[in-house]
Amino acid sequence: MPGTEADRRVDGRADARPDPFPDGSGPRRILVATDLSDRAGRAVRRAGLLAARFDAALTALVVVPARADAGLVGFVGRRLEEHVRHHLADPPPGTAPPDPATVRCAVRRGPTAPIVAEELVRADADLLVLGAHGEHGLADLLPGTGSTAENLLRASPVPVLVVHRPAEADYRTVVLALDDGAASREAARRAGELTPDASHLALHVAVVPGEHLMRMRGVDDAELGRLRHTAGREARERIEAVADSLRPPPGRVVLTTGRPHERVPEWAGEHDAELIAVGTGTRTALGYTLLGSVAQHVLRRSPADVLVARAPQGGGTVPEGEPPDH
Repeated sequence: MPGTEADRRVDGRADARPDPFPDGSGPRRILVATDLSDRAGRAVRRAGLLAARFDAALTALVVVPARADAGLVGFVGRRLEEHVRHHLADPPPGTAPPDPATVRCAVRRGPTAPIVAEELVRADADLLVLGAHGEHGLADLLPGTGSTAENLLRASPVPVLVVHRPAEADYRTVVLALDDGAASREAARRAGELTPDASHLALHVAVVPGEHLMRMRGVDDAELGRLRHTAGREARERIEAVADSLRPPPGRVVLTTGRPHERVPEWAGEHDAELIAVGTGTRTALGYTLLGSVAQHVLRRSPADVLVARAPQGGGTVPEGEPPDH
C-alpha cells in the first residue's frame, strides 16, 4: 500500500533531528528525491553540501512502484545507501564535507508525487531538492511523466530546488527573478538564505498585459516597444523597493523587456549564474512576469539550478479583469 517504507541511516544509527534553526537562517531539514541515476546524484550532492553548511538534517528518498515486494524494497534501500555514499564523497574544495553517516535513507511504495509530498510532511522538511536530467530537463525530473513532476513542483508546500548542474562549489552568482508578487519575494528571500555569500542579481522582465491580443489586433512592434518602455518605467520604483527589502540586498537591479520565460534563463546564462530563484502560482499588478507557466518554462530552459517557491498563503495580487494564466 502507498507509504510502505524502508527507513535507515547509512550507518544504521537511530534517527535524530538537530535543534531547529532560527527563522531566516537557512533550511533545517532537507528532503532530496532521487531515482539513483548519476544525473540525479547531482541533487544528492547539492543537498549534502547545503545540509553540511547549515547543519540541517538530510533525508534521501526513492519511490518505487506500489506493487514492489519486500525484496525489491530492501535491494533499492541498499542501492540508495551506496548512491548517497558515492555522491557525497570527495566534496569540492572550500566546501563543508557532508557526512553520509548522518543521512536518513527512505524507500517508499506508491505514486511518486503523493509519496514525496507525504515524506515532506513526515520529515518536516523545509526544502525539497530534485534532480533534473535527460534531454528535456523537467520532463525527466522523476520517474514517471513530466506532468507528475510538474504537479509535485506545483503542490509542494516548501521551496523546491531543481538541480541541473554538477555541484562542484557553493553557489557564487544568483539571479533573483523579481516582480511585486508574494511568490517572487518568497523565492528571493529563500535564495538569500541558501546563498548568503553569493552575488545576487535582481532581474525584472517588464511585460504588457494582453500583448498577444494586441498583436492579433494589429498593434505594431514600435507601439508595443513604447508600451513595454512605459511598463518598465512604472515598475522600476516598485521593483527597487522589493529589492531593497531583501537580505542580503542584491548587488544589481536590472529591468529589461521581452518574454520572461526566455529572457530570465538567457540573462542567467549571460551572467554565468549557477542559480535562478523564481516564484510560481501568483499573478501581480505588474502583469504576467513570473507566473506558474513562466516558472515551468524557466525550469525547462535554465542552464542553472532553479529554486522555485510559492507565495505564502494569502499572498500575491491578481490584476482586475485579467484572465487566468495558462
